[in-house]
Amino acid sequence: MLSFMQMNPLLTRRSFLSSTVLCSTANAIGTAETATDHRPKPPFRVWYQPRLFHRDMSLYAGMTLDASGWLDPKLAALAGKTGLRWAYGTNLPDANGPAYWLDMCRHSESKPGIAIDEWVPSKNPSMEGWAAEGLRAGRKSAPDIFIAVWVTDPTPVLASLVTDGTVDLVIAETYTHAAAKWGRDATLHWDTTLRRMDAAQQLGMGEKTIFCFGHISPDKDIKGRALDPGWITERAHEIKERYPKAPGIAFYQDDSPDDSKSFRELVRHCDALSTKLWPDTGPAQR
Repeated sequence: MLSFMQMNPLLTRRSFLSSTVLCSTANAIGTAETATDHRPKPPFRVWYQPRLFHRDMSLYAGMTLDASGWLDPKLAALAGKTGLRWAYGTNLPDANGPAYWLDMCRHSESKPGIAIDEWVPSKNPSMEGWAAEGLRAGRKSAPDIFIAVWVTDPTPVLASLVTDGTVDLVIAETYTHAAAKWGRDATLHWDTTLRRMDAAQQLGMGEKTIFCFGHISPDKDIKGRALDPGWITERAHEIKERYPKAPGIAFYQDDSPDDSKSFRELVRHCDALSTKLWPDTGPAQR
C-alpha cells in the first residue's frame, strides 16, 4: 500500500511536519479560547509593546495584559495572558462620526477586546463625542469585550464612559523617561504625572485608572540620563501608597531593538516589581 507521502509527492517531509505542528497549535489555541475566560481581571499588570516576549516570555512572567496589539490574542491566551486589539482614540485622522469605534468593538466581539491608543485633545470639537458614542454603541453590540483607554489628561467625557461601564480600564500616559531622539517634550515632570493621576481621582474614576511608567528603554534621555531601576522601585512604591485603589500598573516599552543582558534585566525588574506591589488577590488570574 502506498504511503500518504507517496500518494502526495509534492508534500515533503518538512511541509508534512510543519502542517502537523500547525494543526496541533490551532487545536491548542481553540482549546485555550474555549477553556479560558478571556476577560482580564484585576490586578492589571499591563505592558505596551512587550517587544522581547517572543524571545523570553519569562521577562514578562507577571504581565496579565498587553494593551498595545503587539501580541496575537490567541498566542497570548496560550501563555495565560490577554492581548487586546489596537485602536485609534481621539487622534483618528479621518474621523467623521462614531462608526469607527463601533466597528472596532464589533470586530473584537470574539476576541478579548480593544486598547484605545490615544485619548488626547483634538482640534475637532466633535471628536471626543463621536468616540464616546461609538464606544457606547459598541459595548451594547458586544457586551463581553474589554475596553482599555490610554489617556493624557483625563476628561469628564471619558469619566462618564467609566462610570456607565463602557470603559473597563484607563491607563494614564505618565512618561518620565524618553530617549533623546524623541526630543525634550517627550519627557514629563514627575509632578505632571501625579497631576494626571489626581485628575482621575477627582473625576471619580480613580478605581479604574492605573499609572504607566515609560518609556522603558535602554537609551539615555536628552540630558544623558539612563533609566534607573532603583528610581522606578522608589516611585512605584510612591504610586502604590498614593493611589491604593488603583487596580494595577503599566509599563510602556519603547521601540528600541536592544536585546542586551542589561536591558533584559531592566524589563525583568519592572515585571517583578509589578507582581510584588500588585499581586494576585484571589484564584489564579491572568
